[in-house]
Amino acid sequence: MTKILPTNQQNFLQLLKHIESQFPLLYNEKINQLFIDFQVGLDNLSSYDDSLAKRLNRIWAERGFSVERHFAQQQNIQSFDFYPKYKKLMKFDSLMLRKVMRGRAYAKVIFVGAGPLPLSLKLLRLNIPKVGYDITSEALRLSTKSVNRDIFGRKITYKKANFFEMKIYEPKPVIIYIAGLIQGKKEGIARLIKQLPKGSLIVVRTVANDKRELLYERLSKNDFLKFGIVKEFNPIKNSGIVNGMLVIEKL
Repeated sequence: MTKILPTNQQNFLQLLKHIESQFPLLYNEKINQLFIDFQVGLDNLSSYDDSLAKRLNRIWAERGFSVERHFAQQQNIQSFDFYPKYKKLMKFDSLMLRKVMRGRAYAKVIFVGAGPLPLSLKLLRLNIPKVGYDITSEALRLSTKSVNRDIFGRKITYKKANFFEMKIYEPKPVIIYIAGLIQGKKEGIARLIKQLPKGSLIVVRTVANDKRELLYERLSKNDFLKFGIVKEFNPIKNSGIVNGMLVIEKL
């Protein structure tokens, strides 16, 4: 028997189909309006399965890349719509990470899936070397120009790599961020953590206080307990911060 979907869900699926027909996405008024409608549809979504979740993730990843690409090309990162929110987010991240670091030294911060506008590397308040990895040449070309130094004036290094194939053999503990929209984090981290020295930290973005959790891979603290000590940090409601974090410490 064919399942009959509510009208609002049918309309949302039609909207997704229309957005997908616009790939690769541009950043303009027409596309921006589609994503205003997208957010409304997401807020009203009553049910979803894994197939729809993966589709939403792909659309949101495409949207994120197109927005970052647009503002990276402007070479004026403070004009980026979400710059103030990133400043709040990275202040939160910095405070929570210091709790886990407990005064210990780390060799560098590595961000996997840096994208064209890696504000996390720019704004993270840890005065240590930072390296951004991405799978696309376009992202690396743009990030090198748009975000070439962090808030301490340190030059940020960028390298090309696939999360599921990259090799990071560091003699001293490092901090590794995994971009929120990367899929297959459990498998990727299981492979990556074997390469890291004891005490290294892996940071996984989560979504709190927002329906956009549907756009990200569904993960919990329990998914990573086999890799080491896992601590979860979530911002308080009405803080203006929607991302929390899981921090895995390798034993």
